[in-house]
Amino acid sequence: MKNLIARTLTMVLLALNLVALSATAYAQGNIELRGTVIDETRAFIPAAPVILDDGKGQKYTTVTDEQGRYRFTAIQPGVYTITVEVEGFATFAEQIDLTARRTAPFDITLAVFIKDEIQVKDDQAAISSEPDKNLSAITLTDKDLEALPDDPDELLETLKQMAGAAGGADEAAIYVGGFRERGRIPPKEAIQMVRINSNPFAAEFSEPGHARIEIITKPGSDTFHGGFRINFNDESFNARNAFATFKAPLQTRSYGANFSGPLMRNRWGFFMNFDRREQDENEVINATTLAPDTLEAIPFITTLLVPTRVSNFEFRTDYLATKKHTIGAGYRFMENKGENLGVGGFDLPERAYNRSVREDNLRLSLTTIVSERAVNEARLQLTRRSVTFDAISDAPTIQVLDAFTSGGNQGSLFRDDKNDSLEFTDSVTYSYKTHTIKFGVRADAFSIENINRSNFGGTYTFASLEQFRNTLLGLSLARPAQFSINRGDPFVGFSQWEMGWFAQDDWRVSSQLTLSYGLRHEFQTNLQDKMNFAPRVGVAWSNKKRTSTFRFGGGVFYNRLDSGITFDSLRLDGLHQQQFIFRAPAFFPNIPDTSETAAQPITIRAKAEDLNAPYAIIATTNYERQLPWKILGSVGYTWNRGVHLLRTRNINAPIAVDNGGPVLPDPNAGPILQFESSGTSNRHEFRLGARTTISRTFTMFGNYTLARVRSDTDNAYTTPSDPFDLSTEYGRASQDIRHQFFFGGSILTRWNLRISPFIRASSGRPFNIITGRDLNGDTSFSDRPSFATPGEPGAIVTDFGVFDPTPEPGDEIIPRNFGQGPGFVTVNLSVAKTFGFGPPQGGAFPGQAANRQQAAGQGGQQARNQQGQNQRGNNPNRGQQNRGGQGGPGGPGGGQMIMRGPGGGGFFGGDSRNKYNLTVALNFNNLFNHPNLGNYNGTLTSPFFGLANRTAGFDGSRRIEASLRFSF
Repeated sequence: MKNLIARTLTMVLLALNLVALSATAYAQGNIELRGTVIDETRAFIPAAPVILDDGKGQKYTTVTDEQGRYRFTAIQPGVYTITVEVEGFATFAEQIDLTARRTAPFDITLAVFIKDEIQVKDDQAAISSEPDKNLSAITLTDKDLEALPDDPDELLETLKQMAGAAGGADEAAIYVGGFRERGRIPPKEAIQMVRINSNPFAAEFSEPGHARIEIITKPGSDTFHGGFRINFNDESFNARNAFATFKAPLQTRSYGANFSGPLMRNRWGFFMNFDRREQDENEVINATTLAPDTLEAIPFITTLLVPTRVSNFEFRTDYLATKKHTIGAGYRFMENKGENLGVGGFDLPERAYNRSVREDNLRLSLTTIVSERAVNEARLQLTRRSVTFDAISDAPTIQVLDAFTSGGNQGSLFRDDKNDSLEFTDSVTYSYKTHTIKFGVRADAFSIENINRSNFGGTYTFASLEQFRNTLLGLSLARPAQFSINRGDPFVGFSQWEMGWFAQDDWRVSSQLTLSYGLRHEFQTNLQDKMNFAPRVGVAWSNKKRTSTFRFGGGVFYNRLDSGITFDSLRLDGLHQQQFIFRAPAFFPNIPDTSETAAQPITIRAKAEDLNAPYAIIATTNYERQLPWKILGSVGYTWNRGVHLLRTRNINAPIAVDNGGPVLPDPNAGPILQFESSGTSNRHEFRLGARTTISRTFTMFGNYTLARVRSDTDNAYTTPSDPFDLSTEYGRASQDIRHQFFFGGSILTRWNLRISPFIRASSGRPFNIITGRDLNGDTSFSDRPSFATPGEPGAIVTDFGVFDPTPEPGDEIIPRNFGQGPGFVTVNLSVAKTFGFGPPQGGAFPGQAANRQQAAGQGGQQARNQQGQNQRGNNPNRGQQNRGGQGGPGGPGGGQMIMRGPGGGGFFGGDSRNKYNLTVALNFNNLFNHPNLGNYNGTLTSPFFGLANRTAGFDGSRRIEASLRFSF
């Protein structure tokens, strides 16, 4: 009996102990702390280090996100000291009792504390060996964006200039919410933060960090926020286009609204945005045609209204499903309609076509905190895009090289594209002692259905106005240089998969030395080459005083084979569609019937059997230094070698023989235009950069680039002058802009008036000089002249040299892109006045602070900083770095610098955040109306040779846009 009672008591005590242990474990697992860090003006403070320390060796560390929010989970019960130390603010330290579960957020307000020695310390903190302290990296907050253009296209161009891109979409990789964006970027109202040039050698990305722009969109909040804006521009505000004879009617109207708030407080939020752009632009046509009665060359100058309408709607939501899981979902709708497109320059009004674009996009994400050391983030994107082109005329195209182009727009005669795409990414970030490891996979799938009747009406090509006039006069042997027409089945459909995986490690060897290394592997369907391994490595070392840093890095970066190449090789394979090319046709202006084309050899496009994916080998070295007067300076050099670059070559062009005329390699076949990867390039780039935050209201930065780029191809459709002699093709690349300079700044006056100047200047691009004739019969009008001396028979004297348009065998052919185009200078200025009224606003969404990751790898920051005694926990000043941005450090210059003044205003200085804000602004584009010209024309037979006949887009002449923005 006693034994039974004893056993019973033992079991009861054991059960009570188990219950107690379970209760303790439950309590430990459910104690969390969350809140928001703000300054005295209620402005959010991102990237602020928050430290919990019980004084007995237990320490937790994290940093705030873009809206100043922080969160600790799975905290051991006890009494802690919570500390926040940010340069420019007084240190916050306070005891907090966490012995029991806490439900209310613990918000922290930092007081401004301005001292000269503290500001110097902030500058020195930017000089370190940590990969994300790269001076070429920039982070812009939503307040910084107010100083930039409102138009999304102009905003993107400004961001490219800040990134150091020479221009053009191919030179900048755009990511929105962690997804590669191939179209327009969101309006400013939907953007929370922009990161530029972060992690240049991160294996997570296909592209190098240079000229990579990562956009983080706004999340929801625990209070309701919103606003609207209106932008207006009219020709009465603008200067006349340099090539127009009068100031043509022009008007642009843009308006939008956004609204965000909670669906379930501290757990579920939303953000929605709508914007509409109505542009009634005009294009200037500046060509030379023939008078109908006398056939004399006459200028043809006019303007044509080009209206476009763009509508965007976006809705996003984030749901904190559990303490470790956050689900995100978003839908975006875009519609773009344009009329009278395709005109301007040499294209006459009848060349116009209409275009309609619709895109539906669905994005899903799941972020999981696997442990305090590991975070997993998965994303899925589904996109359906439909595009329709419809020319206003189906008449044959008449192209007189660099003089005029008339007739219907055969290139956009009729097209109906339907593209469905799926993108999936999954990445894991794991922290272990001094290592931050990240690995993941990516898979993209495309399904393309296309109905394309391009050139079904035919295209006549004339080498010169004189040839066109003689043909109209019916002179003997006067004919067009070439006629081409397509026939057959206009439908093409195919699918393509692109896949890749990566692994990278950022190893902090010591407080002065960081080693980063990784490997990426990419492959795709429709390309036989699958062994595309891309290693990456970077080293960063700083001196003990942290006044200077050396960075070295190198890696391999592969480019994907664009689906358009596969599309063209399927469409014009001789089976789906047949392309017929007639040299010197005698039937102008008639169109040949089916019987005539049946006897003509078929021209096809094909991929080379050994086609490889293009790639670049890049090596960089940088030196960063703390200079007097709070200036941070950097100097760097980059070497970039392109391998397996794409070009097009007619492998069945006539070959000259010693005894007789030219012969075809395959007499039974027509021209074979082959895509091949035989091109190379070399780029040498020297960079200087500097920035300074003189005060919380005065910021300046700038960069200068000296570059030299040589190549033997510019893109996949570049054709050589001689398809069987590529030795003369290596010369200046089309993007060889020798000098580039960019300066920006912002001054916030005591009257809350923000003045933001931006200056861009660059030397000109080169242009290719061609004869305007197909001398070798390869069906391409890319033949270049040879050098000549004045007085030689047939020599043409120009400002760029003396050339022979009919070179003989053995003559020295001029290099590709031999001409030098015009330079570029523009000064833009934004002047904005903000009227704030009502009480200061706050309102973060702390319930989702730890789990909402708006960009790839941001969740890794939570894992790295919540582990006890991590490598940054002993130095809270380093928390200012925001190391988690975009996948953690991946190279010698990885990460980004959030450039804040002590007032918390961001890169361009701070201002107050009242409950209601009304901002009135004037944006001056090309303030001094400098006539920035488009590139020069390079056809020797053109009346416009060596001249420009159009301006350089938005920057061609002065424009003044007025805007009104209200937010609450």
